[in-house]
Amino acid sequence: MDKCDAKTRLVCALLFVIVFCGEQITAGFDPSGGVQADNDDVSDGGSPVAAVDFGEAADSDRKQRRVHHHKRHLSRSSSAVDYAPGNALINELGNPDNMFVTENGTVVTSQIGGTAILPCATVKPGTATVSWMRRIDYTILTIGTRSYSSDKRFYVDHTRHLKTWNLEITPVEASDAGLYECRIATHPTTSNFVHLKVTEARAEILGSPDLYIMSGSSLRLVCRLQGSTQAPLFVFWYHSDRMINFDTDRGLVVHINSTESDLIMPYTNTSDSGNYTCQPQNISPATIHVHVLQSEVPAAMQHGVRSSTSGSFAISNCAMFTIIYMLLQMLS
Repeated sequence: MDKCDAKTRLVCALLFVIVFCGEQITAGFDPSGGVQADNDDVSDGGSPVAAVDFGEAADSDRKQRRVHHHKRHLSRSSSAVDYAPGNALINELGNPDNMFVTENGTVVTSQIGGTAILPCATVKPGTATVSWMRRIDYTILTIGTRSYSSDKRFYVDHTRHLKTWNLEITPVEASDAGLYECRIATHPTTSNFVHLKVTEARAEILGSPDLYIMSGSSLRLVCRLQGSTQAPLFVFWYHSDRMINFDTDRGLVVHINSTESDLIMPYTNTSDSGNYTCQPQNISPATIHVHVLQSEVPAAMQHGVRSSTSGSFAISNCAMFTIIYMLLQMLS
């Protein structure tokens, strides 16, 4: 009887060990197929390992590939859109595969008559061809370094060691504003967008439209350049229809910088009256009318002053003689 009780206790102990070990093994796995976090790592101060669902990860990867392929497809087939810098096309495409160093949606501002440089720097295009397209009418402007537009204002400035394919437009016209696409002929095509804004610069002379000065005084005219995106190479000053930049025999001086031009005339006379025009390069001119007034008093006015003075002096003398005569009579 004792032997049977011992065997029974041994069997029960073995069953208990088997059940306990089975529970420990199954506790290490998640029923959904994921790996559970290790409690020892948490107790030691480390962060728990996140459960990884391999089936969901594979589905997510396939979805990302489909979205990426859809974005690539948009770079080829999207219709013309609003050309604002934050338009939906630029935001959706982002900067695919980091093929470009230039930020997608870069905004370039240039004045009419100036030069616009639209940047396109690539990481490593390899043997793929880089081209430029105008999105408003889907006109191919350049392929590689060759121009495919009848408009000779468009050309590519390619620097091989910098991997840049900048599109230059000179001179800029108002109709050039809009969205431009720099694309790499990979499969599928990879694109980067640049938005061109065109402004009209103008000149403004301080004190216009009329300025009054006295003859013999100095004259200084300041011509401010408004809305200019690049410094002019020259600024011509005109008195009526004659250019006066080089009238150095009269001491005339012209100063030019990126934002304004000064005309300085150390001495003026009545012949300097008239229209003065500031004409910067590629900028609308400005005009001011200068009135040089005669500083001397006219002869008729001077004669009247002298006559009045003489009369006053005579009256004063008569009054004084009268007072002296009355004093002498009183004393006598």
